[in-house]
Amino acid sequence: MKYRLVRLLKRLMTAFGIPLCLLASGLLIEACSNDDQKPPDLLTQDEMVKVMGELYLSEQKISTLGIKRDSLKQVFAVMKERIFTKAGTTDSVFKRSLNYYMSHPKVIEGIYTALIDSLNLHEQQMISNEVKK
Repeated sequence: MKYRLVRLLKRLMTAFGIPLCLLASGLLIEACSNDDQKPPDLLTQDEMVKVMGELYLSEQKISTLGIKRDSLKQVFAVMKERIFTKAGTTDSVFKRSLNYYMSHPKVIEGIYTALIDSLNLHEQQMISNEVKK
């Protein structure tokens, strides 16, 4: 299960162009700071699960298109904007929320647990739909 969390985290970092060393240093700085104020436009944990799940599923869908990496990035950028618009948020609000939650390990663990449960449920529904056909 932890391997899946690490894989998911790496995918999200790749999707948002956040290098691992930058993310690690940002988390270290956040962890050491005493400023524990929530951003004013923080996404709720449920909203984070929903948006992260949609981003993950979109990334999976476009990865099966069989087109060049540069084109995949452009397609994902468009899909990402649609996901944020549908969720009523922006890329910057999502990033701030993710940074905030990453500085709170227990909370982000709960978010990732809920995300994995949500993705597993989605997978089971897809399998069920395939069997019905």
